[in-house]
Amino acid sequence: MSYDEVAALAQELPSRPRVIALDPKTLGETLADVRTLAEATDRRDRGVQLVGEAAGRIDHVKLAVRAQPRVRVAALEWLDPVYAAGHWAPQMIELAGGEDVLGLAGGPSQVVSWQQVAAARPQVVVVMPCGYGAQRALAEATTFADELAGLGAQRIVAVDASAYFSRPGPRLIDGLELLGQILHPERFPQAPAPAQALAVELAGVS
Repeated sequence: MSYDEVAALAQELPSRPRVIALDPKTLGETLADVRTLAEATDRRDRGVQLVGEAAGRIDHVKLAVRAQPRVRVAALEWLDPVYAAGHWAPQMIELAGGEDVLGLAGGPSQVVSWQQVAAARPQVVVVMPCGYGAQRALAEATTFADELAGLGAQRIVAVDASAYFSRPGPRLIDGLELLGQILHPERFPQAPAPAQALAVELAGVS
């Protein structure tokens, strides 16, 4: 149903609920939606606090990696077919000190071929199947071990996309901090608890 159809249906209900449409495509839009929801639920002060805390954590990551060399990253949102992650993922990678070699910040996720991924020469591949936890992502990566090994990346990791990458919300900041630890472990010795990246063990790839 479209927004107009839902809004019209809401007006027919006895309580006439207010309909709020949220469709963020960037990290900034996600934080703006936090403020929108806080206003709608009479939690404005808590919303301001939450956004302020998120902004501080984002700045901490940016400053920590500011002088570090950029790492070429391929974020794969799906493996059959291969989807390059879009929306906020490329922006998160950039903030964490990386260069997304496939995705377009704020744009939709896109189908690509394994050949295209390899041609982009990623140093790090982050396997983040939409809606899957880390263990399921690792299992998916293992299923496509040959294809992943053929990308020539130095590291391949699987992450909990459901918690930290797929859903627009405050936990995207945990995902950002996790990306910082993946790309620049010398600057982030520990991953943000309880987030973790699981190494995909393939021949010639650590």
